[in-house]
Amino acid sequence: MFYDYLKSICDSKGIKITPLVAECGGAKGSISNWKKGASPNSDIVAKLAVRLNVSTDTLIFGKKLSNCSPDEEELLTNYRAVNDIKKAQIRERAAVLAELEAENKESNQTPLKQSLKRTETEEKQEPQYISLPFPALPASAGAGEYLHEDTTSYIKVPATNLTGRASFALRVHGDSMEPAYFDGDIVLVAADADVNIGDIGIFIVNGEGFIKERGKDRLISLNNKYKDIRIGSDDTCVCKGKVIGSL
Repeated sequence: MFYDYLKSICDSKGIKITPLVAECGGAKGSISNWKKGASPNSDIVAKLAVRLNVSTDTLIFGKKLSNCSPDEEELLTNYRAVNDIKKAQIRERAAVLAELEAENKESNQTPLKQSLKRTETEEKQEPQYISLPFPALPASAGAGEYLHEDTTSYIKVPATNLTGRASFALRVHGDSMEPAYFDGDIVLVAADADVNIGDIGIFIVNGEGFIKERGKDRLISLNNKYKDIRIGSDDTCVCKGKVIGSL
């Protein structure tokens, strides 16, 4: 009840209720009405809160605002005691002070501290990797290599959108696909992608593996030093996937 909360606060501060209420403009009989359980109007509550240096919530509900220090409660009490125009001025001033404080903290931060912060962030962001099948024998960009699936190992590569689309990786042997791919490059292959005319893929021709561009009736080398590989009716040609990039 409001009167009980008011009396408790006044007793703790050594203040007499009757003179206090009169000082704050309380009407005659207010104290008697509060004792009977009547609720005070907001104006008298605000004035009493300012005079007692407590929040209006403390007066009305008998408890402090959670997470508020005494200084913060006093600010809130004073804020609630003024009109809307002055409230707007308080908010504007508080925003300016907060902005100045943020700028001051930023200007006082030394380059060394900023560097240390970046280092700590980089250490926390560990790179992610995935493993891709990696046949031991390379794909030929030349005369051909025999590929055996039972000799496949695995290679650890950074996890990216490109490597995530790859089914396996393969090392290039030879220079017939220069300037697109060079001897020793590791290419990424998507086994489920369509390989159309003009696309570069991995082909098994009569048991030998090649990285070549698909033509209408042949496999094409990008390096003019090498002849195309014609695919006849007696040849066995299997496409293992589309080359989608390299590491």
